Amino acid sequence: MKTPARVSLTLVSLFAVPAALAQHAELEEIVVTANPLRATALELAQSAIVLAGDDLARSVSASLGESLASQPGVTASYFGPKASRPIIRGQSGERVLMLLDGVSALDVSNLSPDHAVSVEPLLADQIEILKGPTTLLYGSGAVGGVVNTVDGRIPMRKDRGALEGGLELRGDTASDERSAAGRLDGAVGSFAWHLDGYTRDTDDIEIPGLDWSSALIEEAEAEGEPIEATRGRVPNTDSESDGVTAGASWIGERSVFGFAWGRAETNYGLPGPGEHAHDEEEPAAAAVAALAAAEEEEETVRIDQQADRYDFKAEWRELDGLIDSVALRAAYTDYEHEELEGDAVGTRFEQTGLDTRAHLGHRAIAGWTGTLGLQYTDLDLEAVGAEAYIPPAQTTGLSVFLVEQRRFGDWTLDFGGRLERQEIDVASDARNYDGTAFSAAAGLLWDWSDDLTLALHLTHSERHPQAAELYSDGPHLAVRRYEIGDASLDTEVANTVDFGLRRTGPVSWRASVFYSDFTDYIFPLGTGAEEDGLPVFVYRQGDATFYGAEGEVELPVWQGRNRAVSAHLGADFVRGKLARGGDLPQMPPLRLTGALEYDAGPLHSVLGVAWYDEQDRLAENELPTDSYTMVDFEVSYRSERWQQGVLFFVKASNLLDEEARRHSSPLKEYVPLPGRSILVGVRLARSPAH
Repeated sequence: MKTPARVSLTLVSLFAVPAALAQHAELEEIVVTANPLRATALELAQSAIVLAGDDLARSVSASLGESLASQPGVTASYFGPKASRPIIRGQSGERVLMLLDGVSALDVSNLSPDHAVSVEPLLADQIEILKGPTTLLYGSGAVGGVVNTVDGRIPMRKDRGALEGGLELRGDTASDERSAAGRLDGAVGSFAWHLDGYTRDTDDIEIPGLDWSSALIEEAEAEGEPIEATRGRVPNTDSESDGVTAGASWIGERSVFGFAWGRAETNYGLPGPGEHAHDEEEPAAAAVAALAAAEEEEETVRIDQQADRYDFKAEWRELDGLIDSVALRAAYTDYEHEELEGDAVGTRFEQTGLDTRAHLGHRAIAGWTGTLGLQYTDLDLEAVGAEAYIPPAQTTGLSVFLVEQRRFGDWTLDFGGRLERQEIDVASDARNYDGTAFSAAAGLLWDWSDDLTLALHLTHSERHPQAAELYSDGPHLAVRRYEIGDASLDTEVANTVDFGLRRTGPVSWRASVFYSDFTDYIFPLGTGAEEDGLPVFVYRQGDATFYGAEGEVELPVWQGRNRAVSAHLGADFVRGKLARGGDLPQMPPLRLTGALEYDAGPLHSVLGVAWYDEQDRLAENELPTDSYTMVDFEVSYRSERWQQGVLFFVKASNLLDEEARRHSSPLKEYVPLPGRSILVGVRLARSPAH
């Protein structure tokens, strides 16, 4: 991992910062870039969450999943702090699409929870979470939603100085994180350029007790199996990440052409059984015995990941005629990761991916404005080695989509449709896959009054089965099971209704309820058999339902001269059930949140509490999760003494040092969340470059 990327980064980080630092941006003021109409979050009929500015700076963590896990309706897979992918309303994998500046992330994080998302949140200008009609621009099966990270790697503005930038430094006590990120932007005439880089090193995370859960220990004792728990930390959860990106654009009065290249490298450990030496606080005699047996221990497993990404963007605006804008977007990624067992390479995943799209925006037709588009994707995946449970496969897709919007007085109507053809050619005796999926969505926004809005959206979503679901046949050691795919799987169909209310004003609130009915839902089913000492899971289809609710309220408590105290309350829950009976695994429990926020000019502070209910609605062979409470406190101060502006922030997490296990994590029995920790950071930056 000590490569030229790290050397370049060291130089860059002396000058720059990632991300836009708009001051405590309000949701309604932030333009949602993943929406072709570039509406604000409150102008969309669909559900939208946007993190930007100082709020984003205080939320950023080691992975995209952990950065978003506290948002309403969102949790994360948490296969350790680095490999953590967002889960939206209980949906994960291919049902939640990861985008970088509006184009697929083109990694393999959708295949398995131990694969980290290749997008670095430390560099983000803003992160958007979308559900509803707009998701059809990006994929037919995104019933959970779309997560779009905007990092401005291709400059879109020339109205800036010849050299601008900033710097961010941060450190965390629970993981001993040391991170730095940098950014430089500039423009000369019609040419604009961008350069950024980051580095992050972390050690094993600290925890308040044992890494094994009490339920797992009781189960092991009952079956007479050895207990290999570690106290005070989770072994093999350290990580090292580096990256650098360079981009340039030519920006005319009504057109833009831009290109960017980025390289990201990450090396991180995979925690779990077999990774433990001994309890750090066990008696000396036991420690001697453990040391005598050290040579018999299993070697730790790590992932060494690297990706080169090439992005292209071209736009023409304010054209004459019916078509008033044209946008071309493409990304190509050469991705590889090695799963290291000690010094040996156990399995190597290699994927080259291409995602291209064209958007044609039209002028109003009978009051309707919108975008017609075409998308082509090509993924060439190969896994070689002991855990190559998927044969080499090439997936190609061709899609056409349409998103339209019109206002009728106090009503706004959105609708969209997508037709997607997918083919998978597999290098095995299994039959190749080819199929067509059609998805459609409609959203209705009603401005009931000046401060009250009703939103409704309906979605019909069809998702193609993916290569892992079709062709798996081998040990998937990361999740400790033997997986067998089914080449006869059919398209998965979901019909969803989402109804929401939102009110703005001194007392603002939003609430939504949703219901999804799945036909031929694809899931791994435990058979009770064993193969190579692992339980056998076979991919099957069956009808299923998901339903739940989310709500937030913000109300003023006290207000004085340039000072204010406000209270925030929230709740969310989701339930996933199979029609034949039984609950789906890894469903997040009920969550209740509360916070007191104090603002006094440049000073901002929040005391927050989040209570997570126990989860005892379990799938087969799943252990329950106890309830827990997380208490956090953060304070930040923004100084405008320097031209760029400086944000100082301190965040204390899990102040009660609670043992907390996220039920949506496949490793919840082995890897609790970090214990009490203090994050300290400083960020210096100008306005965003995108």
